[in-house]
Amino acid sequence: MLSKYIRSITGVTPSKLKLYKQVFRHRSAYTSAKENNERLELLGDSVLDLLVAEFLFKKYPFKEEGFMTEMRSKIVNRGSLNAVGQKLGLTDKLEINRRGLNDTPKDLAGNTFEALIGALYLDAGLDTTRKFVHKRVLQNLVDVDNLEITETDHKSKVFHYIQRHNKKLEFVINAEQQRNRRSYFVIDLLIDGELIATGEGFSKKIAEQAAAMKALSLLKDTESTIS
Repeated sequence: MLSKYIRSITGVTPSKLKLYKQVFRHRSAYTSAKENNERLELLGDSVLDLLVAEFLFKKYPFKEEGFMTEMRSKIVNRGSLNAVGQKLGLTDKLEINRRGLNDTPKDLAGNTFEALIGALYLDAGLDTTRKFVHKRVLQNLVDVDNLEITETDHKSKVFHYIQRHNKKLEFVINAEQQRNRRSYFVIDLLIDGELIATGEGFSKKIAEQAAAMKALSLLKDTESTIS
């Protein structure tokens, strides 16, 4: 039963069950914006950004803005959110049409988690959503302390490399497509005009980071250490 499942993972008894049914309706199976989880996903993304920033503000009272921004990025990136969604078993209940699926399958869990946050916010309000995110997610499902020492900003590492070697770095949009009414970017990473790697994603930032990650693996073949 959906109500029991939602209560088991959030600690909240749903009062607007229709919202939670919509969480598990992927746009590949439900094309109408009134039925699928796209709008909830967008709302949940914004709410999650706020609550994670608030959590970090309290956890690290003496850290600077740059550190906070990097930590928030690590927590809300696709890999981290996908892991949370998988731990909660969200994709087990997701209604999808695999023939019409344009999303990267591994991202389904994270996207559904954001939709869940959106539904919880609309149903129970900000305070209740805050308790769920702070206590059940950030303290139990995400290893924040480990993320603090994990290097994920691949783009910055490439910048450091080209600065040391006096080279020119460019990110060039190879293609911009529409996938189920969402922009999808293909971006090339060039060093001194030479194509080194290509990355893809549903935002320019994601695509650039993907290209930078691929470039790093190639650059490491020619240099023992990239700091």
